[in-house]
Amino acid sequence: MSAVTLAAAKSHLNIAVSTNDGELQGFIDSAEAAIARRVGPLASTATTARVRGCSDALVLPKSPAVSLTSVTPADGVALTLADLYLDTLAAVVTYDSGAAFTARYYDVVYEAGRAECPDDLVLAVKELVRHLWSTQRGPTRRPGSTDSDSASNTIPGAAYIFPFRVEQLIAPHDQPGFA
Repeated sequence: MSAVTLAAAKSHLNIAVSTNDGELQGFIDSAEAAIARRVGPLASTATTARVRGCSDALVLPKSPAVSLTSVTPADGVALTLADLYLDTLAAVVTYDSGAAFTARYYDVVYEAGRAECPDDLVLAVKELVRHLWSTQRGPTRRPGSTDSDSASNTIPGAAYIFPFRVEQLIAPHDQPGFA
């Protein structure tokens, strides 16, 4: 499931023709993948992971998390989901009782991502598509604009894929490890 449809991207870019639909879809897919690397999956995605136990919590590799499907010790029987608590933002599973996960590894099946993509992330994808599309089309400047107008979307001296406005839109959703 895509966070931004081809029709929505074309509307955002004011494109009325279908000549470059295939190419534009590639830009949408690339923009969504780049943003998902920073903020986690944009849509709900079935995920299976083997995670380390022997602790008070199971830390899932993809966050945020929508829901748990099953939690099974690698050498045992599935746990009762009603006994577990899922911190959806952190993607951490704990026992409601505070008990520890005593097995060495657990196989966890869960939905990672978001049940619904927030509006600011949808706009970030559209803006990144616009940025990638405009840079692919070559340098252009509106008549009467200055160099500072065309550079206002960048951080001076930085090589970048994310324009400053995209950085600002995704900042509240950044995953640990990104500044």
